[in-house]
Amino acid sequence: MGLASTWLPSARPRSGSKPGTLPAAVVLLATLALLSTLVSHLLYNGYLSQDALNSYARLLVMRDASGLRLEYAGFLSPQVALYLNYLISLLPGLEGAVVPYLLDIAAVSVLAGLLWRDLARSQGQLWALIWTMLLVLHPFTLWTATAGFSAGLGLLAFYCLCRTLRHFQGESQLKGYLRFAGWLCLLFFIDERALFIALALLPWMALVAPSDLLRRAPLAFYLVCYVPFLLALLSWSYLNWVYYGEGLRFLLDPDSRFRGGLGEAHVLPWLTEVGGTWWPALVWLVAIGLPAFPSILLAPWGRVPGSWAAVAVATACVIGAGTLATWLWFASHPVLFLSLLLAPTALGLRATRPGNRLPVTVALTAGLLLAWLVIFRIPIATLTHWTTALQYSVDLDPHEELELGTWLAQSRMPTMIDDQAGFAVIAARRDAQDLVLPFSDEFRIALASPERLPAQIVVAAPGTPQGSQDAINRHFPQIWREGHPGYQLVYEQEVWRVWQRQQ
Repeated sequence: MGLASTWLPSARPRSGSKPGTLPAAVVLLATLALLSTLVSHLLYNGYLSQDALNSYARLLVMRDASGLRLEYAGFLSPQVALYLNYLISLLPGLEGAVVPYLLDIAAVSVLAGLLWRDLARSQGQLWALIWTMLLVLHPFTLWTATAGFSAGLGLLAFYCLCRTLRHFQGESQLKGYLRFAGWLCLLFFIDERALFIALALLPWMALVAPSDLLRRAPLAFYLVCYVPFLLALLSWSYLNWVYYGEGLRFLLDPDSRFRGGLGEAHVLPWLTEVGGTWWPALVWLVAIGLPAFPSILLAPWGRVPGSWAAVAVATACVIGAGTLATWLWFASHPVLFLSLLLAPTALGLRATRPGNRLPVTVALTAGLLLAWLVIFRIPIATLTHWTTALQYSVDLDPHEELELGTWLAQSRMPTMIDDQAGFAVIAARRDAQDLVLPFSDEFRIALASPERLPAQIVVAAPGTPQGSQDAINRHFPQIWREGHPGYQLVYEQEVWRVWQRQQ
């Protein structure tokens, strides 16, 4: 009898045969095919993401010049996307330049499958399919997936983080807190927006926390939720201090992605208009975000009691994080944060009453159309290039860098170049073999002892954007014009020059 009592529970269908598993995989693959087709169309039309080009150059350097050395990977950007891109690049038959796009479309495809599964459990497969399709076709989602700046993985992680908020009022509260803490910690290593998200969540967590727990042990609740994130932040600072002697280097270095648009604030319309302010930024984010995702406003009428709280917390977090990031000159444009509103939208859809399904669908469709109008009118170069390439051919190639990279591919010898300034050159060269780069001992020795400079030196012109980032140019300010004793000029452009040791 004992064996019989345990047989039936253990004889449940395997996970592969559960209802909805196969359709979820179909949704994932269909989304992957759609986004891959869109990326192919953009690339065919000449679209070029500087972030994707930079990521490709880093992959080449990791593969050819330094392997997986921790000191090269550095701490000026989150690392998960970098290493996942590296693993993807090892797959045979892949053109390396498209690898940064593949990670984003794969992440958003997984997100689509997860959305469908979550919605199908409460709303049925048909409504789940319609709503998932509307969310995937939303321009903020499409831009996140195909623009090539590694935001798709962050969107997936943020949705997984927001899903845990639903469990805060359930029976297994502790599991919900630990899941939240784990995803928040992981988000720090995935997305540079994590710092603002964590800060923006703090004042709103009380809405989803059990009221009796907040009365008895509010500090314990916040410690459980935030200690892993704080440990991640402290460990990151410690590694910065160990390798570079400055614990806050990832926040202070001008080239750090954790600083966002701060270094280019004077040429970014969003920061020029509302950067350094909080009230105008808040008004604009609400005015753009809620019309783009209007179904959020229907969340209070969800069929699950208290389901509105998770939606409200996630929405307030996104708007608050965007406001804080604009005030601190991080957010280069509003869509960078407003695209995260997909997460609270999906939470609200899951709790929708059967009688509200049609109004919600109308709201989703209206939001999609309004968002397209918004995204075509935002005067941000990165968005303008993307929207233009959707319709017409564009010419975004850095021609001088591409020509120099092709030339360097033929001139094979130890070559000193700063990959921060010349990442497009390395991408055009298609490998990083024989390159002497700033993280290497050879580069530092050459700066300290000019007589030990390598056979070939690539330097950018002073006064140009590339020259301002070029460590060689900063250390030897005269080398671009005058060269170096024993070296001759063998390649010249408006921006780049190559000096080669005389035989």
